[in-house]
Amino acid sequence: MKLILLAAMMAALARPALAQVGHAPSSSPYHDLVYKQEFTVYWGHFSGSRGSAGVAPGAGSLLGLRYGLHVGGPVQLAASFSRASSDRTILDPTKTGAARTVGSESWPLYLADLGMALNLTGRKSYHHFVPLVNAGLGAVSDGGKSGDVGGFKLGTRFALSFGAGIRWTPGGHYQLRADFTDYLYQLQYPLSYFAPPSGGGSPIFPATGSRKQWTHNPVLSIGISYVFTR
Repeated sequence: MKLILLAAMMAALARPALAQVGHAPSSSPYHDLVYKQEFTVYWGHFSGSRGSAGVAPGAGSLLGLRYGLHVGGPVQLAASFSRASSDRTILDPTKTGAARTVGSESWPLYLADLGMALNLTGRKSYHHFVPLVNAGLGAVSDGGKSGDVGGFKLGTRFALSFGAGIRWTPGGHYQLRADFTDYLYQLQYPLSYFAPPSGGGSPIFPATGSRKQWTHNPVLSIGISYVFTR
């Protein structure tokens, strides 16, 4: 929220500059953004947090789609959906030592969010560049995969997203953009992770440990957008 308020203040302070005082229209570094909608295909890297137990889906390549709608001033609404090609480690909490690690398995993740972006240069670009900040609400899901031998599963989790990016708008119907977005969501560990193995030894977590853990999961992406006014 503080990031959004700061961005709004920066955008408001930038508006006097957008009047292009001291520049002839032909030589002004500012250019109007006349489009109202955009579709973006983006590629990137998902840096998934495996959590304290090391069992959550980790890093992998990412492919996604984003739709943006200008709603007034520097504000744009955006909806995105992406798939991360993650994998995860499977643990058997009834065992100890090296035998506790069963192996790894492909575990794709699906991320969706609806949010708001603020152009820090208002409804204009500066030398064809538009910096922005964004925040949103959404969900992350593993597509309903069943739990493993230890009882851990991600399922579908509520997620917060926030980040920043920059767009290059050379004119015409296409533009390029780069974004950094952090997805914040919660893991929940099964009770078996807190129980000592029947044959003796230490559990994965102490009995007094918390079953829930919030994790940061950054995404760095680049994309190409098709923009239009209708």
